[in-house]
Amino acid sequence: MVIKLIDAARSVLEATVSSGTARVENIHNLVMDYARGYADGEKEGVDRDSIYQLVRDITAEIGGFADDVLDVSEDARDSLKK
Repeated sequence: MVIKLIDAARSVLEATVSSGTARVENIHNLVMDYARGYADGEKEGVDRDSIYQLVRDITAEIGGFADDVLDVSEDARDSLKK
């Protein structure tokens, strides 16, 4: 049982770190794309609506990470019941 618990904890940690890394990369790319548009002077592309869209996109990434963590936790819990 202890080995099973350690393996489940390892799996949760590995999947959570992997998902977190991918989500941070996605957020970084979203912010960089926005910043590039602002720095390049794309006035028509950078406005109040575009910053709100950026915030929505970042929020979606954070929500996706939370979903990933919950899925991994549920899978680990289910694997310990077997």
